[in-house]
This record gives sequence, C-alpha cells and structure tokens, in this order.
Amino acid sequence: MPVKNQPPRVLVTGASGKIGGAVAAALDGTHGEVIAVRASRRRGTVEKWEQQGMAAVFLDLDDPETFPAALDGIDRVFLSAGYTSAMNEQGKTLVDAAEDAGVNFIVHLGVFGNGRSTDPHFAWHELVERYIKGSSLAWANVHPHVFMENLLTVNRLQNGAFVWAAGDKRVGWVAADDIAAVIAKVLAEGPKVHASHDYFLSTDLLNATEIAAILSSALDREIPAVVITPQELRNLVDAGQVTVPAQYDAAYAASALNWLQQTYDGRMDYSAVVTSTVTDLLSREPIHLAQWAQSHRSELLDQLA
Repeated sequence: MPVKNQPPRVLVTGASGKIGGAVAAALDGTHGEVIAVRASRRRGTVEKWEQQGMAAVFLDLDDPETFPAALDGIDRVFLSAGYTSAMNEQGKTLVDAAEDAGVNFIVHLGVFGNGRSTDPHFAWHELVERYIKGSSLAWANVHPHVFMENLLTVNRLQNGAFVWAAGDKRVGWVAADDIAAVIAKVLAEGPKVHASHDYFLSTDLLNATEIAAILSSALDREIPAVVITPQELRNLVDAGQVTVPAQYDAAYAASALNWLQQTYDGRMDYSAVVTSTVTDLLSREPIHLAQWAQSHRSELLDQLA
C-alpha cells in the first residue's frame, strides 16, 4: 500500500524496450522525486533488475491477473502497448486495474492522430485514450510522430539506399530520447502540472529525398532515395521480397501499410507539421535528424557492410 510522505511510485510498462527503458532511466535521474518501478513479462528480467537494486515487478499485459500485484503501491503509470491489435484489451484492462488500485495518474504513449483516425492502429490508440478519459484517472497523452530509430529497424537502409513507400510526402520525425525525456518529465511532475494535456512531438518534417541527403552527409557517402508507392510495397510483401517485421502481428502489419497509403494519398496531410513540445517542456532544442544520424553513425554504417 502507498506510504504517506514517500515519493510517488511510477510503474513503467515496456521498461526493457527503447522508450520504456529510457523513461525509467530518466526517472531514476530525478534524485528521488519519484521512484521508477520497472515492469516486465519476463521473470528473469525482473530478477535481474532487483539484483541491481531497482524496483521491479512482474506484469504481463496479456494476463490481467498479474495486474493487482504489479499495481500495489503504485501512484502513476506509464502505458506503452506493443505492436499488436491486443493493445485494445491491454489498455482497457490495465486502466480498470489502475482505478481499482488507487492509481491517480496515467500517461499513455499514443500516435500522431487527429481524434478521427481511420488507420486501424491509430484508431486503436484513440479508443484506448477515449477509455482513459472516461475513467476516474487523471491522464496525459504523448503523441510522437515517426521514430528516428525506425531508420535502424523497419526503415533501415536497403542495398545502400533509403527506401520509402509513401511517395514524396513529408512526414514528421522525432528522436526516441526526446520522447522518453518528455514522458519522464510529465510523469515526474505529475497530474497537478500535466493532467488533461495532449503532447504532440514532431521535430523534423522531411521527405525521402531530404532524409537521404541528411544520411549521405552524416555517413560521408551517397545514400540514394528510392521512392515507391504503398501498392508497390504491398506487391513486394506479397512476392516475399520484403519481410514484415517480426514484432508486428498481421493486423498491425496491415495497418502500417494503411498508414503509408493514407500518407501517400493525402489523408495524413493534417500531421505534416513541426511542434515545439520538446523545447516548451524541456527548455532545450530537440534532437534533429542530422544530429541523430551523427550519434548513430556506426549503426547506420553497419547497414552498408
């Protein structure tokens, strides 16, 4: 049970991942203002964290029976769902359990939507957010645009080129470190400062040619842009020439293609903006793609080997 006059305890879902891990580390750096409680569905990971002196709990988002113990004594929650359509029931059941446990603030990692999204995984996030807003919990939502880190995974260089399947449309990009820093600040400062706020994150508005030019400069070699249409990508997937990322289930993979199609045909034009959220909240410049590419130069170069 919560102890009076103790720092708020913040449950961090996805703490073994890129965003969740960075959020937990940032909360550790608040010098006791809040306590990060790392959550994992792997018991071995929980034990390792505990051996390192970190607060940690076992939590399986697919098993609501694990929620009450994980939420015991928790004041605030960071909710980050995986790349599957299960985010709907995961979000709904965790919110219910958080209410029952007396949690007072939840921060949800969403997408750069407009509240009327028809792309499936955007709609899933918006459903979860509507449910949170209908709960008794104070809330804040963080809405990042495309992760720069995708250039190391789903949008990695192919045969020395940057391949983009949404035509010449510009989309917003943001660094994971900036996303995590914003989330950590919102969680640390809590509902008195951030309740009922939606924070949109988009640092650089770029098309494929502009991204390729930035990568070329950072890597000191020519990285051409190969621009195709969403249908051409579908054809490559159907022919087995492009592999769907392993972490995507079938519904999420179809949704990712839908996002490319809506970007290509203009339905996502509302999101072609840059926001000042990082500067406003963190009082510093955001990480731009040129800076990010320099920081990740060795990883990008490995893709050319």
